Amino acid sequence: MSGCHGCEYKGMSTAVEDNFVGVRFAEETNLTLCASGGQIFTKGDPVVVDLDSGPAFGRVEQSPMSVFKPCQKSSASRILRVATGQDTDAHDRQIRNQEQAKLYCRKRAGELGLEMKVARVDFSLDSRHARFYFTAESRVDFRRLVRDLSKRFSAKVKMVQVGARDEAGLLGGIGVCGRTLCCSTWLKDFKPISIQMAKRQNLSLNPSKISGQCGRLLCCLAYENDQYEPLKKKKKKGAEGASP
Repeated sequence: MSGCHGCEYKGMSTAVEDNFVGVRFAEETNLTLCASGGQIFTKGDPVVVDLDSGPAFGRVEQSPMSVFKPCQKSSASRILRVATGQDTDAHDRQIRNQEQAKLYCRKRAGELGLEMKVARVDFSLDSRHARFYFTAESRVDFRRLVRDLSKRFSAKVKMVQVGARDEAGLLGGIGVCGRTLCCSTWLKDFKPISIQMAKRQNLSLNPSKISGQCGRLLCCLAYENDQYEPLKKKKKKGAEGASP
């Protein structure tokens, strides 16, 4: 099976299975693979899915979603139930809270003189827990802000400081290649990127050409970097051998 050699799932069944569906959450580009649990779903069905962050409201976008890789089968999220009217109301409240909390947090942070930029706010489906993602140049004492947010939205608040690359992944967008940002879809681990990678690939060193929305060097500069090193050495060796 291509791409699966040597992984921890080697030897497990690679038979194509159709008891999985693709669920979309909010405006996410990628679909989340979910185990249907033997139930039959159609496109557009509202469902509540068990994610690492807690129960989440989504809609079935693809059914069935054929899967053969053992690693995908093992990591598929579990559908808890078809969404009820109460779940739909809770989701609507969740969206309103997220929009209002982002605006309120920005305003309150300015009033408190906090040098921070609020990137995104995520509430749990029951709106009892909230995560505020922000960027800042230095350490921020947000204890007063957390108390105000908790009181305003009756939720347990957690502030999460992220870097520029993480912020781009949270917000999403379109890269210079015309496709959805890798960091907002499938790329989870950020590797060190250097200008040498661009030089090695004979790319333009114009910052606007090799920088992403985060203002940092493009993550994709590392994708083929390992292939260029031996090729350049081979080319150099060939040139030396051909010289008189």
